[in-house]
Amino acid sequence: MSGAATPYAPASARASVPPTGSATPALPPPPASPSHALPAPSTFDLVPDIHKLLKRILETPSQPPAATPTPGQLSTEGPLEIQHVVTAANDIRLKIQKARRAVMALPDIDRTCEDQDDEIEHLEMRIARLKASLSELGTSAPTAEDMNGEGDQSHVSVDCMDALDLALAQES
Repeated sequence: MSGAATPYAPASARASVPPTGSATPALPPPPASPSHALPAPSTFDLVPDIHKLLKRILETPSQPPAATPTPGQLSTEGPLEIQHVVTAANDIRLKIQKARRAVMALPDIDRTCEDQDDEIEHLEMRIARLKASLSELGTSAPTAEDMNGEGDQSHVSVDCMDALDLALAQES
């Protein structure tokens, strides 16, 4: 421990080496997480909890209970009586609310299907323009012989996008 000793700290908790102050190099800041990071998958994993609750409801007790437990004394295992289902289901209810808040915090959650369709159309047009530009780059420039009609036309290069499509098709 390199922190300063407090009057309430036991002798074993006090620093054996005095603090170094400003001579200690600062640690690099942790990487900033993007504000639109997806929530953990466990946020939406409700099925095991629901399965466990249903299993407890359907189990029949092997012996009658000696005393009815209060809601604070409910066990997390074993059969569950119907009057305690609401209390046992609170954890699932809270998990559902947390998942709802996580979904509502996602970016662009308020976008309509029409907005998304418009963006898709715009991006498809952009892709078509880029493909056209790439295909123009893939063709060879005409030489003086080509202009006169005396050159061989068989040396025209393959379209870049065709070559890319062919390569992608061979991978799959």
